[in-house]
Amino acid sequence: MRQGDLTEKKAKETLRNFFREEPFLFFGSGMSCALDRRLGMDGLKNALISQMDNRDLTDLQVAEWTKVKAGIENGLDLESALNSVDDQSLIRIITEITGTFIALLDKENAFRIAKGETHWPAIKLIKKLVETLPEGDRKLHVLTPNYDMLFEYSCDFTGISYTNGFWGGVERKSDWQAVDRALLVPLTVYSRKASKKVWEYKNHVRLYKVHGSINYFFHRNAVVENNAWMWCPPDSAERVMITPGLSKYETLQRYRNELLKSADSAIDRSNHFLFLGYGFNDTHLEEYIKRKLITQSCKGLIITRD
Repeated sequence: MRQGDLTEKKAKETLRNFFREEPFLFFGSGMSCALDRRLGMDGLKNALISQMDNRDLTDLQVAEWTKVKAGIENGLDLESALNSVDDQSLIRIITEITGTFIALLDKENAFRIAKGETHWPAIKLIKKLVETLPEGDRKLHVLTPNYDMLFEYSCDFTGISYTNGFWGGVERKSDWQAVDRALLVPLTVYSRKASKKVWEYKNHVRLYKVHGSINYFFHRNAVVENNAWMWCPPDSAERVMITPGLSKYETLQRYRNELLKSADSAIDRSNHFLFLGYGFNDTHLEEYIKRKLITQSCKGLIITRD
């Protein structure tokens, strides 16, 4: 369609047709910033700079962190500046500071959402998407690189069923088969001669937090989800959060089965993509996006603050 051919009527019809198909939803830090601007990369950058000065670093770590600060001062974004970090101990410190910073803001917003004092802006749209899922596929696939739990709190408050693939009690492990069984509900199908009971999925969201989460930990040689630890974890539990920088690729491979495997499969099966508050500044996720939107000519809709 040429630019001159676009009318309001055609635009509305195109949008209606897009949403008639089940989109795969990407949302980024822009959706968290829409509720609390401190959850953006600028807030994280300031937290890292202020808190790293209080750490007892080795000479190598000081040298690497000095390069990071110099990059930021010269106009690099945080993701690019952190490419200078290779030391694994320094990466763990960065992850610890990031987790503590996000957890503090997460806790504050969790109570506000639970009391109905505030709402995550995208939740009405997601509720509409879930309610209108086709009978043949009752799953809304959602991917985010965000660490916070604003999406999960909002789903609970709004009554939207969701799963991230973890199953169990207080300490849960990745088990999509167990999750799938729990999401089946009985339906009665009638014919002229008889009726029978069949099991179908209830409408729900399948959430892929591909860079980890403040409630994901590496504990007893496994990635687990433990909400009791997310705001104040014990020293024996290492946060599973893929922080910015080139080191993320090595860490992602370490946690590939838990964070990426199911997301890979879901993306491969999708051909409609909706982006909310996503800045397209993550080279890892852009591999997926370019493959689908450019190489395979899939449809995409980008919704920004403007």
